[in-house]
Amino acid sequence: MMRYGTNESRMSRDRGFTLIELLVVIAIIAVLIALLLPAVQAAREAARRSQCVNNLKQIGLAVANYSDANGSLPPTAIAQPAGTFTNNFGMKPRILAYIEQGAMYNAINMSANLEEAAAGAPIGANDTIATAQIATYLCPSDGNIPIGTYKWKNGLGPFQVGYGSYPNNIGTMAALNGNRLDGPAYHMGNANYGAVVTYATISDGLSNTAIFSEWVRGRNQGLAATDGVHQVYESSDPAPGATTTIPLDTYMTNCLNSKKIFDNAGAGWDKKGMKWANQPCGEGGGYSHVMLPNTKSCFFGNNDGSVANRTMVGASSNHAGGVNVAFLDGSVRFVKNAVSKATWRAIATKAGGEVISSDSL
Repeated sequence: MMRYGTNESRMSRDRGFTLIELLVVIAIIAVLIALLLPAVQAAREAARRSQCVNNLKQIGLAVANYSDANGSLPPTAIAQPAGTFTNNFGMKPRILAYIEQGAMYNAINMSANLEEAAAGAPIGANDTIATAQIATYLCPSDGNIPIGTYKWKNGLGPFQVGYGSYPNNIGTMAALNGNRLDGPAYHMGNANYGAVVTYATISDGLSNTAIFSEWVRGRNQGLAATDGVHQVYESSDPAPGATTTIPLDTYMTNCLNSKKIFDNAGAGWDKKGMKWANQPCGEGGGYSHVMLPNTKSCFFGNNDGSVANRTMVGASSNHAGGVNVAFLDGSVRFVKNAVSKATWRAIATKAGGEVISSDSL
């Protein structure tokens, strides 16, 4: 019996994709990738933000443990009497032992300055801490590296200088508060900026008082420095004296209007967060609540970028819509960019007497 259509059926079974069919499949795959990629990126950022929250949580709990052990919060800075080599460490080095970094804490020489050129200080006394990178002090959403290398006094290196993402809150403007820091911060050995801070002095409540937040680190671009929240600008306002009657909003407006990147000996500064262990604001120490989250940060117009008791360097992040803030009760909350000035400044103070609603953040 003869069979008809055998060759035609075989040809139909053996035929591959046509060029048009292949292009359609590729187009469908491309569309799916385009749809899925933002979701994947969002999931990755959510994981990074979660790690950032966890870092701040550990830092906040470390402050609490330090306070329990020492009877006060850690100082934001230390006075350096003339003729001495007292350290210039900020708050973060002092809580290392409470974030499971006891060995690193023990490597600190508290009798010596952090800087390599501290005249007369023990040679290389803090080389290790100056180049240490502490994972808990780094936000994974920020890839910026703000400063270059440092060569140890014993000849090893050069090593990357240790940088950080999390500054501590010094409040608003000391000059508007009788030259006293109104945040949960004080200078060890110098009561001129306020007495030692204990939990008993936080009359606004631990859950209403910020202790740490985050900032986007600088990019160390020098003369090629670019605009952005990583940058520090130069305000037209000089640093205030011991007291001032200039309102915070004036300082804020003049910083926002600045188009000049802070001048560091003829080069763009661009080094925010450059030394996590240092006490000066904008380097590794404190930030203030003068500027709203993710707006411009400024130093004062008379090259006042190395002090620990005043700053217009504020909080910023690469997280969409706001910044993470650690409070003295151990909680971490996400504060939106749209937060009101009154609320943002209220959580900066330790004893301002402000009333903060539960939904204002």
